[in-house]
Amino acid sequence: MKSRALSLFLSVGVLMIFGCDAGQPVEPSLSQADPSLAKGGPTASIGFATLAKLAPIKGGGHGEAYAVDQAGSVIAGYSWDRNGRMNPVTWRLQSGAWTITAFPYAATATSAVARGVNDAGDLAGNDFPASSPHPVLWFSAGGFALLGCSDIGEVQAISIGGQTLAGGVGAIGSRTAALWRPTGCREDLPLLVTGGTSSANAINGNASIVGGTASIGSGISVPVRWTLSNAVWQIEQLDNRPGSVYGSNPAGDLVGSVQVSCGSAPSCSRGMIWYAAGGSRELGTLGGESTTPRAINAAGEVVGLSSLSDGKGTAFIWSESAGMRQLPVSGSAWAFAVSGVRTDGTRLVVGAGGKPFSALVWTVR
Repeated sequence: MKSRALSLFLSVGVLMIFGCDAGQPVEPSLSQADPSLAKGGPTASIGFATLAKLAPIKGGGHGEAYAVDQAGSVIAGYSWDRNGRMNPVTWRLQSGAWTITAFPYAATATSAVARGVNDAGDLAGNDFPASSPHPVLWFSAGGFALLGCSDIGEVQAISIGGQTLAGGVGAIGSRTAALWRPTGCREDLPLLVTGGTSSANAINGNASIVGGTASIGSGISVPVRWTLSNAVWQIEQLDNRPGSVYGSNPAGDLVGSVQVSCGSAPSCSRGMIWYAAGGSRELGTLGGESTTPRAINAAGEVVGLSSLSDGKGTAFIWSESAGMRQLPVSGSAWAFAVSGVRTDGTRLVVGAGGKPFSALVWTVR
């Protein structure tokens, strides 16, 4: 099962989630993390986070957790079944245990994946009929809808307060950022340059701010923000360095990474926050040279992957008050999403990794 996990992480986790555009940030290594840092890093308190593994479909293989709602009640992702198919799933806490539920998809597809969840429990993602993925919305009440007008594309996010999905349409390498809704055809977002490419990876609560990446020529893509004003979308380049936006909170604060020069590799990633109110902030690392944020919550807390001083990467959570902290795990892991701060003062961080490889959830105090 370990070999299948590594294969999935390289072929699906990297290609589907991060893309293969030459302008995309370089990700830190996912090799074994330093066990001496497994309780939260050299400056973090012991026991600030508790890790739990999320079980796959019975009889199937591993899975990955890609999204969590603000309340921390629904986790979304995928799980392999015993027939070697990816299934969109949710995990919900029932009687003290996380219970998995698989969702249906079109009979013409071979697999499907959920990458986003809104506060109503609707799921966003896409299926995989042959090499032509279709955007899909799964309704919390049951059933699903293939979106758009015979579109080929992948979905990366859904608005927390509604049913607007963000992603890219077209083949990898020639994609255009697009939005889908339960009815009607897709809406393409403007480009930075005529004939360029783009992809939308994040969307805020009321679907008025979208984040992603867009090309500026010569194979270089930069982080961008689309803002809806008077029913017209405007695109804004957020940084001159190659990179991408990957996550948004309800207010429209965006997180992502940019490429910078570094000593040990042609380029490294630096984590960034771009605030909806204006301005930006560069995040640190866990002692290494790279950080790639994946999500930000309403409290401004950021999660993702960061490298250690030995260059190996592992999951982190960052906050204004506590700084960068390594999340406990045996082996290495990604953190893909974070809930809001719950009534008991905790928040959930979800991702994948560990030994053996599986979907993960951390309860962070």
